[in-house]
Amino acid sequence: MNIHLAKSPTSNKHYVYLTESYRDKDGKPKRRFIERIGILEDMQANEPDVLERLRAEAKAMTAQERRDKLITLSLDLSKRIDPSAHPLNYGYAVLAKEYRNLKIDRVMKKQQANKKSRYDLDRILRLLVFSRIVDPASKQRTHTRKDQYFLGFEDIKLETVYRALDDLHAVKDTLMVHLNKTISKQGLRDASLVFYDVTNYYFESEQTDTFREKGVSKENKKTGLVQMGLFIDRNGIPITYELFPGNVNDLKTMRPILEKVKKQFNLGKLTIVADKGNNSGANLAMIQDYGDDYIISQRIRGRRQELIKYVLEPEGYQTSTDGSFKFKLIRQEKNVEREDGTKVTIPENLMCFWSKREEEYQRAKRGLLDEKIERFINDPSLLNASNSFGIKKYFKKIKVDKKTGEVLDGKDTYQFNEEKYQRDMALDGYYTIVTNNLGLQPFEIIKNYRQLSKIEASFKVMKSDLAGRPIYVWKSEHIKGHFLTCFLALTLLRIMQYKLDYKYPVHQIIEGIQRANCVEISQDIFKMMPSTEPFKELSKLYQVDFDFNFMRREHIKRQI
Repeated sequence: MNIHLAKSPTSNKHYVYLTESYRDKDGKPKRRFIERIGILEDMQANEPDVLERLRAEAKAMTAQERRDKLITLSLDLSKRIDPSAHPLNYGYAVLAKEYRNLKIDRVMKKQQANKKSRYDLDRILRLLVFSRIVDPASKQRTHTRKDQYFLGFEDIKLETVYRALDDLHAVKDTLMVHLNKTISKQGLRDASLVFYDVTNYYFESEQTDTFREKGVSKENKKTGLVQMGLFIDRNGIPITYELFPGNVNDLKTMRPILEKVKKQFNLGKLTIVADKGNNSGANLAMIQDYGDDYIISQRIRGRRQELIKYVLEPEGYQTSTDGSFKFKLIRQEKNVEREDGTKVTIPENLMCFWSKREEEYQRAKRGLLDEKIERFINDPSLLNASNSFGIKKYFKKIKVDKKTGEVLDGKDTYQFNEEKYQRDMALDGYYTIVTNNLGLQPFEIIKNYRQLSKIEASFKVMKSDLAGRPIYVWKSEHIKGHFLTCFLALTLLRIMQYKLDYKYPVHQIIEGIQRANCVEISQDIFKMMPSTEPFKELSKLYQVDFDFNFMRREHIKRQI
């Protein structure tokens, strides 16, 4: 630590600064100003040797004292923090840095100029995106808490937040193209392998319309739903998304998104990885027609008997030395129908895979299935819609004479289909994957397919960490604007993870940003709350410095 003198530009007096020497990322020696102590001539009037004392104290400072900078050198900050003081978040500074890195602000300002809006669309978007991470809540509650940030959002009005959602919906496609171009240019995009999946989100309100529709809820909710189809790349960074009414079948969602990706994003040849919910002839034909590859799982249960027989046939399997897995590969010609009704034949490999871990997982997932089945075998009359989930498919409805057991026209009853149940039990641990890339080796197929968990994790982040659901807005434009803010928040977090080599899970990054708060303890001086290790690494990454016990307002503002 050093003492530095700087002559005042308006007088013959000198300002005294506490400074610190360091080297930048290129190894060049630099000096940063820690704190202005006062005017030398004024201090010397009371203490002629003050400069020597200050220099001696600065030289004797330890590394710990450096972090406690403002408790040294004539500044008395030993005051207690007022319990009613309002904490201000400064952690969003790292989000703001990445937001600007992606040049999102430029797109929003251009959109605002085109719309001739009287409010700052970019500031509102930043509030909504940062709040998804710092303090996810409804739009009304986000507006109520807008003063929790160190600066920037205090004068935003609630009505402009809702009006902005309309403009955000309108700029979505333009922003997706811009983001992909920027992310690719910065070397962050790896589209050699892309993942696609669909999930749905439920609403706080039970009302439905042509967009909020009843469908098969992933969380067994009875409210209206909206479907989201999402593409992400090999690095886990989102590419784009689309929204659909809640009653749209998953199989119908891939085409409109992939068409935009191919026409607008210039990503080159893709290998698309998806689960069985997206495996349709029309989807496979579309991917083949684009000249792309697919790696998509395929249903076994409920499919043709020849497939089940082939999967269970032990011949052809290669088994690992420890017996924990086995696989076999077969070349086949698949005849599929395009969406326009024309047909195409696709040469593909069918891979059958069995895993002991998968078998144990599926057996555990069955839960009390055996116990339930036994109860219904003994008394089929107990079987009804409320308790038949996962069970009824193993019971065939028939009419029997209760005395003779003879099948006849009479009261409905159920007969247990033992053969079907045993066959499904035998299929535990097995799954099949198809690919039109005939050069892929079995372990490459498995390795690539298993990375589909990246997109499942992204949905979990959006639903839980970012509280993307329940949805509190109800107009379709507002719903679409809401999901744009969720998508952007996810993109910022995934880029941060990628830049930190995925060292930390998302929830730790979010926690670090949320805990980065400060409290004003005297005029323009703030007590900085302890930060987490992930936030410290983010601070280094984005070249912001909050690693002090106390900071002045202007110093914090310079970082943000």
